[in-house]
Amino acid sequence: MLTVRHIATAIATILVLSACTGPPPPTYGDAFKGLYNQSTASVPADVPVTVQHPIGIILNDNVEAYFRWVQASKQYWAGTVPTSLTNNVVIADGDPMFLSGRVLGMLKRRFPDALEVKDFPAAVSAGKKTIVLVDVVPKLMEPYGDRTTKFDFTYYFFDAKMNPVSKLSGHGEHYVAFGAADAGVQVAVDAALAQLDQKMNVLVR
Repeated sequence: MLTVRHIATAIATILVLSACTGPPPPTYGDAFKGLYNQSTASVPADVPVTVQHPIGIILNDNVEAYFRWVQASKQYWAGTVPTSLTNNVVIADGDPMFLSGRVLGMLKRRFPDALEVKDFPAAVSAGKKTIVLVDVVPKLMEPYGDRTTKFDFTYYFFDAKMNPVSKLSGHGEHYVAFGAADAGVQVAVDAALAQLDQKMNVLVR
């Protein structure tokens, strides 16, 4: 027999994460789109980097697209699902503030002077000598398909002349069992960022 808890879990999982209903997930493009007139394909991977301070952090269009989709999904389902059936655990798991907090926190622990900037002109105006451009490509679990939540993060490092010199990537994923209370977004994000952090320990000075 289905209980309110079972119904709440099922509905809430779909509420934020389902690509089958509600707002469709965004299409993620080249990490430099709208920011830099070059393809990311030409940026070498895993090249050692010596940063210069001060450092700027740019969150790219893919990050912003993911944030907008999560917010749109939350608003859409808030008008569809009764409040009493909303699983706040799922909503908290997918909260964009968690992702941005983890990314910015990780970079600021390593580079205490690092500050977020809007784009490259703003970085130049602020006198930044190194830019870390953050890209994310999420693949969220599908309730009736691939139940693995995946996150790929890439950090693109730009030198003082605003030329890309290296890209470092991290991958994290989490299989979501049937009946799980959340979609494992935070687990996958943390796994991807942990992989990135290990690479930075070796390659970034």
